[in-house]
Amino acid sequence: MPLVRFEAADTATHTQIGEGLTRVARATGRLETGHALGTYVLRHDDGCAECGATTEAGDTFFLDIDAGDVYCATHGAARRAAE
Repeated sequence: MPLVRFEAADTATHTQIGEGLTRVARATGRLETGHALGTYVLRHDDGCAECGATTEAGDTFFLDIDAGDVYCATHGAARRAAE
């Protein structure tokens, strides 16, 4: 389960991404286009898949690119260490 680490969420629900991550975001069902934040954004409004914690603006979070799950900094780091 490869994880992508995002340094800081732009808002509690979305983070702007570049073209390089659009394929991953689309495959996980989290891509939105034409959003107020930018051309491509990643939706993460459902919170951590492990504990349910919401991602606030400025928070680090992780995206599991196989399952499409989002993880908070604590649970994402633990999963990455287990890889």
